[in-house]
Amino acid sequence: MPELPEVETVVSELRPLLKNKVIRQVEVRSPKLIAVGPLTLSNVRKSNSVAAKKFAQILKGKKITGVQRRAKLIIIDIAGKFAILVHLKMTGQLIFLEKKQLNKKIKLLNIETFQPITLPSKWTHVIFTFTDGSKLFFNDLRQFGYLKLVKDSEIDQVKELNEFGPEPLKINFAIAKFINILSKRPKMKVKLFLMDPKIIAGIGNIYSDEILFFAKIRPGRIVKTLTKSEEQRLFKAIKEVLKDAVRHNGSSVGDFVRPSGAWGKYGRLHKVYGRAGLKCKVCGSIIKSMKFSGRTGSFCPVCQK
Repeated sequence: MPELPEVETVVSELRPLLKNKVIRQVEVRSPKLIAVGPLTLSNVRKSNSVAAKKFAQILKGKKITGVQRRAKLIIIDIAGKFAILVHLKMTGQLIFLEKKQLNKKIKLLNIETFQPITLPSKWTHVIFTFTDGSKLFFNDLRQFGYLKLVKDSEIDQVKELNEFGPEPLKINFAIAKFINILSKRPKMKVKLFLMDPKIIAGIGNIYSDEILFFAKIRPGRIVKTLTKSEEQRLFKAIKEVLKDAVRHNGSSVGDFVRPSGAWGKYGRLHKVYGRAGLKCKVCGSIIKSMKFSGRTGSFCPVCQK
């Protein structure tokens, strides 16, 4: 699942590409991924052709004024009174191609046997065509993602936006605030603490593993057992790992693709995530793994205490 660095990469790369683009047409191929209004989409999706038609009609002729991020949600601002909320969920992708690039072949999966293909593909569910001939493709292999059109006046009613915790890369996310948050969850395992979006926004399985390695803390530790120095190391690790991952355009460990079709490079730098059974890059010990609420956490038994 794309996490904060991947979503931030998508947003920062789409922002200059989409600004001032005028939507000529929206083709919705999978209506069940579309919603109009602030209500939360059910995990049991029902095809809603009425919403899909309204989505396309409202956006026709509209200008995009900006692109921003809140946690793992992408917010595409539309001139007037609307915004498009895009959640990539597990396998969503946003690919932008200029008119002259439409025949470009893209490798959508970071799998050796997967061959590059042109878009749209069988996994393309929404296509935005702009007046200059460029296109934005929303692909989603597993179809858990969504695009939701909401009025600006409805943004405060969007539950997904209101439930997120603080943004870890914001200046106002300071050490005192972090320690206060820790103190309210003393019995949680530290990996689950990091992965809870209601506590801190945007951290998932990949970066919780990497953050804990950086901080030299095992994922199964209970929050209240952390020493003051460990709390400070953990805070620093959150900032440093996420910033570094953003600098390297995120991790393409499966299906994350940047808007250009290129892959993120941070996966090459992973110290523990996805490396169970391999040697630690620092000490040479064998990386171990364990389950946390159905997710696998990896760690070095020597480097992390």
